[in-house]
Amino acid sequence: MGKDKELILIDPALSYGGGVRLGTLVLIRWLAVGGQLAALLIVHQLLGFDVRLDLTLPTVLVSALLNLWFSLRADTNARLNETQSAAHLTFDLAHLTLLLFFTGGLANPFSVLTLAPASVSASILGSRSTKLLLAISLSLVTALAFTPFPLPWDGPPPEINGLLRLSIWISLCFTLIFLTLYMARIGREGRERERALAAMQAALEAEQQLAALGTLAAAAAHELSTPLGTILLVSKDLLDTWDGDKQTAEDLALIAEQTTRCRDILAQLRQNRIAGDSDHFSHMNVEAILREAAGPHEKRGITIQYATSGDNRVNIRRTPELIHAFRNITENAVGFARSSVTITVQWTIDHLIISIEDDGPGFDPQILRRLGEPYVTTRQPTPGQDGGMGLGLFIAKTLLERSRASLTFSQAASKGAHIDISWKRTHLDSEKLAKTSH
Repeated sequence: MGKDKELILIDPALSYGGGVRLGTLVLIRWLAVGGQLAALLIVHQLLGFDVRLDLTLPTVLVSALLNLWFSLRADTNARLNETQSAAHLTFDLAHLTLLLFFTGGLANPFSVLTLAPASVSASILGSRSTKLLLAISLSLVTALAFTPFPLPWDGPPPEINGLLRLSIWISLCFTLIFLTLYMARIGREGRERERALAAMQAALEAEQQLAALGTLAAAAAHELSTPLGTILLVSKDLLDTWDGDKQTAEDLALIAEQTTRCRDILAQLRQNRIAGDSDHFSHMNVEAILREAAGPHEKRGITIQYATSGDNRVNIRRTPELIHAFRNITENAVGFARSSVTITVQWTIDHLIISIEDDGPGFDPQILRRLGEPYVTTRQPTPGQDGGMGLGLFIAKTLLERSRASLTFSQAASKGAHIDISWKRTHLDSEKLAKTSH
């Protein structure tokens, strides 16, 4: 996983899922200004309520002028950092609170809009900015409870009972905290999954490049055999019929020798390849694929044992996704095993089941149900070894599920970790992932 560990070093700015475009905030603020003006005019003109236009209109005008300045002078395509985004949300919150303060405070039905800025912050910004905005929101909601301005009304405004006002304040504060925590959790999980998927894609691209390199080498071996044979034949004919100077004869002998060496190298590249069958390695025995995937971890002092039962004639498609997934799971098992890892392949009438079991301490019961999620790990960095990032099982699980496999994590009878990977044979056949060898 050392290579994978390098691949997940992603720009920390992405950890906030940020990069909010200024133009987006400007557009939303224009919508807010338009809605505020419409609400004030409708309530004042149609309903005949006193909305204190001498206070509310200048307040809306401040927001409009600020937005106009951003629209004309700033680059609306620029992406704001976390501090800038938090400043915009704080301004919008303060502006809305001031309007509500002039129009009845908590008694105004639009006071529920004070929930929006902190919720938006929780979904796009980091925890520090979100906590700050939540604290400001709670403070401003509390200030609304003490407004001296009554709710705009036709005649004497309705009297809001003190207990009811307290209930509204408690409900708004509770909802603020709940929504912020909920959105922060959802946003954090989404950002973690996004980063983990990016790491998985990078690792898979590296695996696919290796697979493509192997295919290119095999194709080169096949295509170069004919011209090399021609060069060897011509050089030997010239050497046999040459009766000129000795230096030229030695050069012809060297050409024939080096051409023969090139043919031998290419022969090694294609020694297991059937001539003319470009799809020969597309399907392989399951145990052979598992041995290939586990190869880099067989010299780490842990014994890896293999066993196969059932119909061993059926091969499955060898893909970079499967190789990388098996390699990640094997790396995890070897990393925790004390002395051995057992990999079992079982063909049944309906399923192909691959079981990977180690004799280590087993899965931590506290995270057993969360295994396969990104950044879930109990492995601590140790000197001379790779620290666990919690991405290996996530990448493996995601890649295997793409091939319609199901994974089950459990504790082995020997107290170690046990993983079952299962495919329905109908899925293997329908997806052309398996074929029977003869």
